[in-house]
Amino acid sequence: MALALANVQRHSFRELALPTRDIAFVLHVDDHPDSLVTTKLILDRPGVEVVSALSAAVALELLRQYEFALALIDVNMPGVDGFELAAAMRGDERTNEVPIIFLTGASIDTERTFQGYETGAVDFLMKPVPPLVMQSKVAAFVALYLQRKSLRDEKDDLERLLRANQRMAAELAHAHELAVQAAFTDELTGVPNRRHILKLAASALADPRRHSHPVCVALLDLDHFKKVNDTHGHAGGDAVLRHFCEHIRTHLRSGQSLGRVGGEEFLLLLPGTELADACTALERVRSTMGPTAGISFTFSAGVAQARPDETLDCVLERADDALYLSKERGRDCTSSELMSL
Repeated sequence: MALALANVQRHSFRELALPTRDIAFVLHVDDHPDSLVTTKLILDRPGVEVVSALSAAVALELLRQYEFALALIDVNMPGVDGFELAAAMRGDERTNEVPIIFLTGASIDTERTFQGYETGAVDFLMKPVPPLVMQSKVAAFVALYLQRKSLRDEKDDLERLLRANQRMAAELAHAHELAVQAAFTDELTGVPNRRHILKLAASALADPRRHSHPVCVALLDLDHFKKVNDTHGHAGGDAVLRHFCEHIRTHLRSGQSLGRVGGEEFLLLLPGTELADACTALERVRSTMGPTAGISFTFSAGVAQARPDETLDCVLERADDALYLSKERGRDCTSSELMSL
């Protein structure tokens, strides 16, 4: 940093290019109005704004309003002197990094000089300060301030970009999740669609634990569903389908799944369930199925238990035979493959 400061200090304000879009505020604190006016004239330059204060109290108020590139502070002021003002600045996290150049009209001893540097001064200048010296010193700190501000702004821009990218990534992930869900879910009822439930059933049959863990498959069909649609319209039929699925899902245990395989046809996958238990569970669901929106309806079910090394198509065929038996029995009942033998 010392090298950068030395290099910049060779330039005056007239030689130093300051971006017009960046304003560097320089604070000048002096109890003599003439000194404040003179300094403003010396440092007059596009991109640099000299803010004047006649006292430490005014300076502290200004320091709360502006971000300063540099503070030029007269040492000898009535009331709160320059050293006390510098100490106050160093005690405030909002101003403790503002570079301070002390201005003095009289020689000060080594002890006082050391005190000034202890309060955070970066330099001392004897008044009256030659204009070129003033311009060169201030130009150095303005340039350093603008460099730091540029880096800080770039960092802020990068952080904003990072946050925007993170939000976009989260939105894309959510959109992907919704797309995946839509690909595997029946839009009306929210249960797995035909493709997904058949995939789940095939996976259950392929599970090597199946030889010691039974798997049952049930086909469910809403009775006289066409009549429901004809009587209550498709909105009524849709309400029945949603209620049907919601009711069954409240009775499912972990690992069990209900999927829609046709208009009013559903497949119930019951891994880890014996045939008799599957029939009992379905009867419990059937007997507690109530009406929805004033529409009463029933359903029929056919259940089959997968045999060792049996394909899904074979299990479904036997479940379909059991479902056909339920319809022959007058519907609104559950039949198992054993009853159709």
